[in-house]
Amino acid sequence: GVPVSGLPDRRGLLVVSLPRNDGSLARAAREAGADALKTHVLVHHRASGTRFGSLQEERRGLEDVLATGLPTGLVPGEEELVPPEELGTLGALGFAFLDTYVDRLALYLYGAGIPVVPACRHDTPPDVLEGLAALPGEWLEAAVVPPEGYGRPATLADLAGLAAVARRSRRRLIVPTQRAVRPEEVGWYFEVEGVWALMIGAVVTGLDERGVARATEVFRRALDRLFR
Repeated sequence: GVPVSGLPDRRGLLVVSLPRNDGSLARAAREAGADALKTHVLVHHRASGTRFGSLQEERRGLEDVLATGLPTGLVPGEEELVPPEELGTLGALGFAFLDTYVDRLALYLYGAGIPVVPACRHDTPPDVLEGLAALPGEWLEAAVVPPEGYGRPATLADLAGLAAVARRSRRRLIVPTQRAVRPEEVGWYFEVEGVWALMIGAVVTGLDERGVARATEVFRRALDRLFR
């Protein structure tokens, strides 16, 4: 597997999943201390209520985001994926990684020559997670919260679930804030040895520039206190 270029090799990384492919949101996140960004195409994003269009429809916004210079990942779809004939465009744009659910991750996406970060759900079978340990790649997005838990307070079961995913997959985990995670709770997540990065999204950032800047700033501060 191609290593994820541009991501710092340390724990305590802060990734901002943008609620829209918008350069002003990306700049707000960068200035407030984000280490990396995540963008989307061909997804109806449940947490933000946003529908992301095709690669061509989103291209201008994606170029503006990439122009910030931060390592930027792309979710290349869910039910429908960026088609094989558009892999060259993906490569040319300069994404740091592609990220989608392991059960949606078509093998042809590896043909883009971009590092791939699979994502697991709350119901990804344990044998699939164990199998990932035998496959190339170091990272896994661990979306362990079931949909009915979105936006609700974080629980101990979330941390136990993350610990089990880390043990089975033996990968570095990126944890998305599906819960309404509070900055003072961040330290609990990093008690789980396999957790390397926190990814804040619409549940904590809201949908506008001000919300993205404020949330990025407070989570950056919380992470810096842990990993000075």
